[in-house]
Amino acid sequence: MKTPITISLLLASIVCFSQVTCEKIISLEPNLSFQHYEHYKRLTLDSPDSRIEYLNDFNFEWGYKVKLLVKETTLREALSDGTQYQYEFIKLLSKIKVPDSIQFNLTIDPQRYYNELEGEEASMNETLKQLIDSAYLYFDKVEIKVPEHLREIFETIANGKKSRRGRFDFLDANCIRVVRFN
Repeated sequence: MKTPITISLLLASIVCFSQVTCEKIISLEPNLSFQHYEHYKRLTLDSPDSRIEYLNDFNFEWGYKVKLLVKETTLREALSDGTQYQYEFIKLLSKIKVPDSIQFNLTIDPQRYYNELEGEEASMNETLKQLIDSAYLYFDKVEIKVPEHLREIFETIANGKKSRRGRFDFLDANCIRVVRFN
């Protein structure tokens, strides 16, 4: 009598605590989003139909809306940062260049971490690297072109500790341009 009950309880616990995995088609916006993460700030994927934030083996390109086939795994327990799903790239289904007239909002924050880093670690906190007087690399992910009339404002952001939200457009797959600051 104890054996069937034990087996039933064991099977029920396996079903209750197992991870659920399925294949899913998701869309990605043509731009990354700025996120205040648990211990630092970062750029993440932006999807209207999933909670995806990053995806190994997928090469994101600015200015392209894409549809992907992914494997979505629902975790048994949410991680400490609230993550409930893991994603695995299966294949690219479509990739469409958005019109040049499309604009998007993005926060520019000069610091990756919430606290100041000192000494040799201080450079790890910088999200902006000046390439030339009119271009910066942001989070090592995208080049930002800055028109002459916005350079002074952008330099105060890059040299300061204050973030600012701006409006941007796409130049190519790895380059965006500031249109204005909000």
